[in-house]
Amino acid sequence: MGVGENRLELRSIATQGNLYRRMIEEIQDYAIIVLDKNGFIQNWNKGAEKIKQYSEQEIIGKHFSIFYLPEDFKDNLPQRLLKRAEDTGVASQEGWRKRKDGSRFWGSITITAIHDENKNVIGFCKVTRDLTDRKEAEDNLRISEERYHQMIAEVQDYAIILLSVDGVIENWNAGAEKIKGYSSEEIIGRSFQIFYTSEDREKGLPWHLLSTAKEAGRAVHEGWRVRKNGSKFWGSITITALHNKSGTVIGFSKVTRDLTQQKIAEEKLAEYTAELEIQNSELEQFAYVASHDLQEPLRKIQTFSDLIKENFDDREFAEKYLNKLDLSAKRMSELVRSLLNYSRLSKDKPDVTEVDLNAVLREVKLDFELLIEEKRATIANEPLPKVQGNHMQLGQLFSNLISNSLKFSKEAPCITIDSKIVERSQITNAPKNLTNGVYCLIQFKDNGIGFEKQYRDKIFSLFQRLHGKQHYAGTGIGLALCKKIVENHNGFISAEGELGKGAVFYVYLPVVDLR
Repeated sequence: MGVGENRLELRSIATQGNLYRRMIEEIQDYAIIVLDKNGFIQNWNKGAEKIKQYSEQEIIGKHFSIFYLPEDFKDNLPQRLLKRAEDTGVASQEGWRKRKDGSRFWGSITITAIHDENKNVIGFCKVTRDLTDRKEAEDNLRISEERYHQMIAEVQDYAIILLSVDGVIENWNAGAEKIKGYSSEEIIGRSFQIFYTSEDREKGLPWHLLSTAKEAGRAVHEGWRVRKNGSKFWGSITITALHNKSGTVIGFSKVTRDLTQQKIAEEKLAEYTAELEIQNSELEQFAYVASHDLQEPLRKIQTFSDLIKENFDDREFAEKYLNKLDLSAKRMSELVRSLLNYSRLSKDKPDVTEVDLNAVLREVKLDFELLIEEKRATIANEPLPKVQGNHMQLGQLFSNLISNSLKFSKEAPCITIDSKIVERSQITNAPKNLTNGVYCLIQFKDNGIGFEKQYRDKIFSLFQRLHGKQHYAGTGIGLALCKKIVENHNGFISAEGELGKGAVFYVYLPVVDLR
């Protein structure tokens, strides 16, 4: 290489060095400074002036620890960073730094050791970036998240919990503890199915809800749930699937609200509505009675009175119609008395005790002793159970049903009474308000005249007579009384019959466990 070429190369290297130095000096987004091996500032760029506010003349020769806070001095942070860079070649750190005016900024710094040809440290290059905006955004997000988590944790009207993909409880708030009774220490790590009844677990309801939430995004359900102490509450729950950025389900949030009081109020309202419907039906029947059945004997009394007045001198004629008038008055008296009995049953709540149905049956058979003998009737029964009820009303029930069998017969009545225990699900056409789980079924079967199937519901209405008074005596109110008595005992009565072959009456009374 000639002398001229060598000079050109040296000049090119010098030019490149000047360009590099100028590039460093002109950078404004990073503070790039050179420190000697003891940490004193040797070089300063525009970025350093912009971020730290010192001019080059003010800062050259000062120690770089001027940018650190008092607490950093107590921790000897500046010297530790230099030592780490000297030992490892580089030291990185983020933290609050101080500007010339005393304000603070969040600095991300990297100190790199500078070596000579013999690999001895002769100084350091320190690069600082102002990340205050990022730091404040992160802090605001963190504070917002902390507030959100604290809000969730302290909400008491809702149980808000976090579940894993397998339904394991990972988080628990104050509302969950208040509603379900478990502390976070007791419940975290356990399966959420612990809150469901054994029936719901057997049906797989908890896993069905998780599956629905996974497929549809969320699952909503209302039902009875179980607290720690074993008591139940009516819970309205929403399970929402949680996804990662790729859309994979990573868990679930489960929000539960205790709506027990609302459920009780709704059930009471439904019961009250049903009771009103019954009372309205009874009012309609009473109106019918007042306009029809009670009017009939009144019209007869008026007619017979007029005939007696017109034929008062004819003793035989007068006696004949006086007897008819007397029968009509007795008929009306019987109707009024029956109505009063029915009305009393509708208003009075019976005193409930343990009632031996065998004793009730003996009393009724004694009352009908002469009629049983006259009709040559037989009453066969298996041993009957003891039930919770009102002795007098159950006596009326047995009396009316047995009286019906004795009355509506063309041959020697044969009455069979037996009983058994049945589940609620086994009761055909049971009303919605029949909510007990187990019932005692008492069956009254006879060989009487029976009735056609279309009348099996009508026969329990007031004054519904399927046969004329000239053939069979009675007021038409006996079976309505039976229905009211059974309803007073939270039970159900139904009947089946076949014309000319007899009837069967089914009485369902709830089995009450008094243990």
